[in-house]
Amino acid sequence: MSHPQQMTQAPEETAKQEAMQVLDDLGLEPCEPLRQRMVSGHASSLMFLAEGAGGRRFVLKHYLATPDRIWPAGVQPHDYARRECGFYRLLDEIDPRRRDFPAPRTMLVGPGDPPRWLLLEHVPMAPGPVQEVLASDHFFRLAEKLRAFPHERLVGRRSLPLNHWNTIGYMERVRLMYESVLNVLGERRWRQLQAFFDEAVRWIDSRKSVLVHGDFCEENIVVTEDDEPWLVDFERIGIGNEDHDIAWLWIHSTRDQNWKKNLILRWFGNRVGGDRVRCEWGIRAALAYMAVRRLRWGYLREGEDDPRQSGNLALLDATLAGGSDLFPI
Repeated sequence: MSHPQQMTQAPEETAKQEAMQVLDDLGLEPCEPLRQRMVSGHASSLMFLAEGAGGRRFVLKHYLATPDRIWPAGVQPHDYARRECGFYRLLDEIDPRRRDFPAPRTMLVGPGDPPRWLLLEHVPMAPGPVQEVLASDHFFRLAEKLRAFPHERLVGRRSLPLNHWNTIGYMERVRLMYESVLNVLGERRWRQLQAFFDEAVRWIDSRKSVLVHGDFCEENIVVTEDDEPWLVDFERIGIGNEDHDIAWLWIHSTRDQNWKKNLILRWFGNRVGGDRVRCEWGIRAALAYMAVRRLRWGYLREGEDDPRQSGNLALLDATLAGGSDLFPI
């Protein structure tokens, strides 16, 4: 007799079969894998490249329903699908031809709430190694597009569980992690963290909010043959801290330290005095949230044996200290 676990199909395999059925119903043929990652950052969706009549290509995103995964604090499993599909619906209202905002055009949104799938146009990436195709100029051009977006149009949409990537939002998320990270941080660090966010609110909470991608990394940027950068994967879209996306890119990039140093120095640009201080606080607030988030995930997954715990504690300590412990001079 088979073991019960052997009879249960993995959610990814079930989703793949469902996605193949969707493609068949739409008259599309699956083709070779995408150059971009096939699984979203939180493993909340799978992506499939498909071809239709005349050789036109599309990307099907199929959302996973996996309630037993370790999700970020305060997140519901279906938030990602609702958020991304809601954002694409807004884009279809205000910029259907994507003349102003560099995102794939929406072909179809699957039925249901939340939708199980989303069909998008395929934006082909220029040939060559990613680190040669994708330059820092592309990141800054996309940051300008995010700042220029009419983000107030996102607020109040019932079908779009909007992320709030601001200091208050960071504080609320971190407090939800208390029980999971207290043994890792200890009472002294926890008090330092609370005092840090209290000070961060004083410096940056009054700044104007902008559109925040939420997963601003190399895997979610496509540079076409005509050197135009496009953004994909809007499962974490939100509004708030203008420094969130650059902090996310800085900490998640695997490029060398010199490249990362130049990236952050360029972000600071000609900011001086209070503007420079507020920019530093914006980056530090985002990094402090990220460090605690990583520590929580590692503890829940690995317990005391989390191999990345010391590195993430070092990141948190450098973030709380600021200055030369964190930023290039």
